[in-house]
Amino acid sequence: MQVFSSLDLQQKTGEIQRAVVREPVVVTSHGKPRSVMMSVEEYRRLKAIAGEPVPDEAIAPPRTRNAVTVRGIDDPLGYDVSDFDAAVRQMLDDVRSGSKRAAVQAELARVRKLFGRCRT
Repeated sequence: MQVFSSLDLQQKTGEIQRAVVREPVVVTSHGKPRSVMMSVEEYRRLKAIAGEPVPDEAIAPPRTRNAVTVRGIDDPLGYDVSDFDAAVRQMLDDVRSGSKRAAVQAELARVRKLFGRCRT
């Protein structure tokens, strides 16, 4: 079992997450064991052995085919991207009608300014 300090937890998050997939890890504070981190699979296994329910947060939502998840990013053109398919349909309608042409040009200018140095 690997042991990491609380400082390691702040500085080596990726390394610790990779270690946790292989086996539980101990996190220490001031040299004393304070917590154990484990994979969700291991947590579920232990809950099942104990006959305890698994909290909803530890159960992966069912994946749907071709699903797209958009997390907490506001669309600069004002589209509601929580329903991605509906947002794309609305965007296409707006492109056809030209109703957001000025907003699109302003957003393109902003993107070009941010990424103008990038070459493909």
